[in-house]
Amino acid sequence: MRTPPPIRVAGLWIRMPGVSEVTVRPATPVEAAEVARVQVTGWHEAYTGRMPQSVLDGLDVTQRTETWGRILAAGRSGVWVAEADGVVIGFAASGPPRPDEAVPDHLELYAIYVLAAHYGSGAGTALLGAAIGEAPASLWVLEDNPRARAFYRRHGFAPTGAVKDDTAWGNPIREVRLVRD
Repeated sequence: MRTPPPIRVAGLWIRMPGVSEVTVRPATPVEAAEVARVQVTGWHEAYTGRMPQSVLDGLDVTQRTETWGRILAAGRSGVWVAEADGVVIGFAASGPPRPDEAVPDHLELYAIYVLAAHYGSGAGTALLGAAIGEAPASLWVLEDNPRARAFYRRHGFAPTGAVKDDTAWGNPIREVRLVRD
């Protein structure tokens, strides 16, 4: 396999030797099932042993496809996909802060997932660049997720001290807020 050319994301050149070229572009409504597949698989890969197994067992690709279909059709949030060899391997979603989560004058990164087989490929950095660029931003991250927290720290995010137990998935999941100014 030849080394793909570097890609430019948020003003940075990224070279990913030994892996297929990663392309990041806006998601389309017809890709709802691919985004859902990455989300469910990504949760299992990143969170097994870090959150209640019942939450992971309750994830349903069909239900998530319906949710992502509505989100993508509405077009109110920015959703990007990362592809390698024509297959969606990651996604990111961002937009204005939710009213109850607002950090003034910041975007909110709602989600970013890359399949484990593509960790270290530059796909996460490319998705983050597409989703928020260099703008001030905030996000919530699983408290017990050292890999994600290190990724965000490398990209200028720091904890604010805010902690919450997200119960939207049926069981409390401890999250911490990170902000980049």
